[in-house]
Amino acid sequence: MAKVEDQARFRRVFRYYRYIEADAFAQYLHEMSLKGWHLKEWKLWLEFEKGESRDIEYAVEVFLKGSEMDVKPGADAEEYAEYCRAAGWEFVDSRRRFCIFRKIAEDAIPIVTEEERFKNIRKAEWKRCLMSVLTGVFILGMSAVQLSGVDAVLILFSNMLLLPGLTLAVLFACEILQCIVLAVWCIKAGKKVRAGEHPSYGKSREKYVWYAMAAIILIELTVVWGKAGGGGSAVTLWIFLGITAAVLLGIGFYRPARRENWALQLAAGVGIGVIWVIGMGIIFIQGISQETGLVKVETDGETILPDEEKLPLVLTDYTQTEEAVTLAHYSELSSVFGTMMSGAVEYGEPSSEEDSGDGTDADQGWQRLAYTVYRTDVPWILDLVWEEELESGDPEGYGWITETDADSGYDRWHAEKVMRRDWEENMVYVRYEDAVLTLYATEPPRGEQIDIVREKLGL
Repeated sequence: MAKVEDQARFRRVFRYYRYIEADAFAQYLHEMSLKGWHLKEWKLWLEFEKGESRDIEYAVEVFLKGSEMDVKPGADAEEYAEYCRAAGWEFVDSRRRFCIFRKIAEDAIPIVTEEERFKNIRKAEWKRCLMSVLTGVFILGMSAVQLSGVDAVLILFSNMLLLPGLTLAVLFACEILQCIVLAVWCIKAGKKVRAGEHPSYGKSREKYVWYAMAAIILIELTVVWGKAGGGGSAVTLWIFLGITAAVLLGIGFYRPARRENWALQLAAGVGIGVIWVIGMGIIFIQGISQETGLVKVETDGETILPDEEKLPLVLTDYTQTEEAVTLAHYSELSSVFGTMMSGAVEYGEPSSEEDSGDGTDADQGWQRLAYTVYRTDVPWILDLVWEEELESGDPEGYGWITETDADSGYDRWHAEKVMRRDWEENMVYVRYEDAVLTLYATEPPRGEQIDIVREKLGL
């Protein structure tokens, strides 16, 4: 019963205002007082207490001695409050660089001059904006370090890896755009102040666009990562978001003094940073493992391998072998740019680890087929794939030969270009207008066999 009465007596509202919205903030508090809700304190939320409807005038000022990390009034703010009380304004609460006052004297004078107020708001807003930009640079840098060991081609063909990078880039671009908009506002407002006019510190619509964009991005990450990681990545994402929110809520509710707050937020920032790095690593591993099926299953040949059923092309589609399948692997990535499909199947066992896959007589019973098909309508990505594959396929720099031997059936690929290694014929690279194929086979397809391979792979 007491809890119900308490809920009826108090109202908690989450509101965020930029410094250039100081007048809109004050107007909102004034409208609440007309409804009988009077500001009691400002934690992470604005807490109002129910009372009589009163026409209370509020003033929201920017106190430059405050800090963006302040969650309660400091000694400087309290000293400032005494000065304002003498001018006819009662201090209510403060957070960040905001200070909230209510008018208590009919003859109250303005707390600061119009020019001082503009300078305070402008300086505080620029500090906030630049801090956001620096935070964006730090996050982008951390993400770049995390992805530095990942192949660029893999990133381009995986929404799991591509979307976070694009998201961070878009958010960072929005921060830069916000700084540009702020610069324009400062020029216009400055002209009004110099002309003796009152600049607008009203409600900004930009932040609602920002909120909508953040919500859309979060939904996209949840859907894409959930799909790519079988749900595990999305759950991990929300767990770490919950941890971050819990830390911020705890600091906001407890409202430590500035010295304590700096230590707590520094420790929390480092802790959250470490947690996010670990968490993002877990998310990527979960997602890529699920998306590509990187688990290789070995069998004695009597059991059908799970990946074998997914393979669009196996060696026995175009030639014969008496050996049983000993390893099968299938993976597929997709992104907004295209798809990347890889398959591999092995028959028999190499005679020894030293001779594994070297094609010597000792491995006559062992056969392997491995291929990757890249598909994209973006020419520069296809060029990048072609160059990367040729470079990685010839690490020793022996060189490549453009296949022109009609006897080998190169023309049956119906491709723009067919390349093979200079020192062996087992590896062939095929370039199409919208696809690239890399194929390795201990018994490479020839003549009509190439037609079967093209049909099976949809080339």
